[in-house]
Amino acid sequence: MSGRSRVGVILSGASTRVAPCQLLKEAENKIREGMFLLIETKSGARREILARVSNIISFNEFYEIGDIWSEARRVGQKIPESIARRYVICELEILGYLPDISEVTIPPSPGDDVFLLSESKEFFSAVKKQGFSIDFGTIYGYGRTPIPLTIEALPMHVAVLGVTGSGKSYTTGYLLEKLSSIDANGYKVSVPGFIIDANGDYLDYYFAFHKNEFDTSYNWIYRFVFPHSHAVINDSNTTSIKIDLNLFNFRELAELIMDYYKTLTGSELAVSLLEELFRSVYNKGYENLNYIFKDDEMFESVVLGTLDEFKQSYHHQTISAAKRAVKIFRVDLEKTGVLIARSDESTINFELIDKVTEDHELAILDFSVDGATGVSLKMKQLIVAYLTILLYKRFVDYKMGRRPTKDGYNDARYAIFVIEEAQYYCPNLANYPVGSSVAREYLSLIATQGRKFGLSLILVTQRPIFVDPIVMSMINTYFIHRISPEDLHYVKRVTGGLPESLARRLTSLETGVLVINGQMLPVQFPLLVKVPKRKVPPTVGKTLVSKYLGRRYI
Repeated sequence: MSGRSRVGVILSGASTRVAPCQLLKEAENKIREGMFLLIETKSGARREILARVSNIISFNEFYEIGDIWSEARRVGQKIPESIARRYVICELEILGYLPDISEVTIPPSPGDDVFLLSESKEFFSAVKKQGFSIDFGTIYGYGRTPIPLTIEALPMHVAVLGVTGSGKSYTTGYLLEKLSSIDANGYKVSVPGFIIDANGDYLDYYFAFHKNEFDTSYNWIYRFVFPHSHAVINDSNTTSIKIDLNLFNFRELAELIMDYYKTLTGSELAVSLLEELFRSVYNKGYENLNYIFKDDEMFESVVLGTLDEFKQSYHHQTISAAKRAVKIFRVDLEKTGVLIARSDESTINFELIDKVTEDHELAILDFSVDGATGVSLKMKQLIVAYLTILLYKRFVDYKMGRRPTKDGYNDARYAIFVIEEAQYYCPNLANYPVGSSVAREYLSLIATQGRKFGLSLILVTQRPIFVDPIVMSMINTYFIHRISPEDLHYVKRVTGGLPESLARRLTSLETGVLVINGQMLPVQFPLLVKVPKRKVPPTVGKTLVSKYLGRRYI
């Protein structure tokens, strides 16, 4: 241990999980909660144990409750504290044997020396890495120690949690930068992706890319906006969202319509009726559902007219509910401008998914005020449901080898699906009764089977307790920023438990500092992480109140 700074000694009562340590006098003001220390074991095979400071307790025998100095303190007399027994105890969380951070099987012994872990210490030098990895930030307090995250764990899904202003979107952008430029045996590659951008937080990457100011391996970055939005006028490179109803089977379309309508009674009967309706229409030779919904006369005669033919099979209330549902669905699609007459006019389709995944591109659906001007949350939920269904179906095809690539291989593909404000699209209906149940159901399928198909959810939310518990239970890596006290118990539960030293800090973490826990880490314990500067600085969310108020004096 020559060259290392000895800071303490192990006391009696150590186990393979925790150990008490008394600090040396010169170390008492240097050790902080969360720091990493090294224990050198003396008994048996001499090994080094990595430990983390979970708690610090300072003792002074002249300042005990009810001691002989109580009256002196009460009347303000000076106490001869220089002759009192004083010491500082650290509670250490045992993490593992170095260098491989393997499980500790024999507890430290009383008298074992404790050393300061220097910044140059290689935390992860002996950790086996599976496949490629990305260096993500640094361990908080150890600025030269990058954290290698394995991308093999991406299909097991990620959640980025934190209240407004805690840095969660910044962190998601930083993660995106890392996934867009992965070192693969000397070459730079990217993980393709789709982003539901609720507030325009990721448009900086779109604009930087098209100005050649974003060093990335993405071959292209798309921005999709609603047809009547401000962005269509202000940005000529944007693409309008146009959906294709022909991509659904009859059942899927029926469920989508009834979920959008959200009738409270007889919904299953109405879904069955609509399923029969679309099958009947198809059998009559009307194969293009887009045109039938787009054209006024066709909609009246073919859709509404055919519904009347089911009067002998369905109650008139069910038929009336189905009619109202398809009318509202059609009117809102027309009003928003996403409805088309021909399939080749669509922009969000299987061809887009094929191109993004094969050419390693990024597609951003801009749901901000600029990209979704005047668009209701309900319509945004519909578009997310539409895209989610397409992604699920296509990634099943990839896995089954039904969509060969340009070079002839039938290998499965991989992509990330980032959803900002995830509570709107896969809500916990018991706590947050909004959102599309179709999107929620398909997101649940992706969450439970994503590892098989290669589609990785990255859910970003400020209120994790409002997100569907089935989806949250399938998340295997958590990036946790400052969270609301109301969410603390829930987050501790879904993450499988956090060390108390980290859990109690979750409601007060400074902006840009987070806890990472889960499968992407190369170690089996959570880390407190500092996120460094991004390549592309964020512009959304910046305030200029002082500049505004100072204008009158310029």
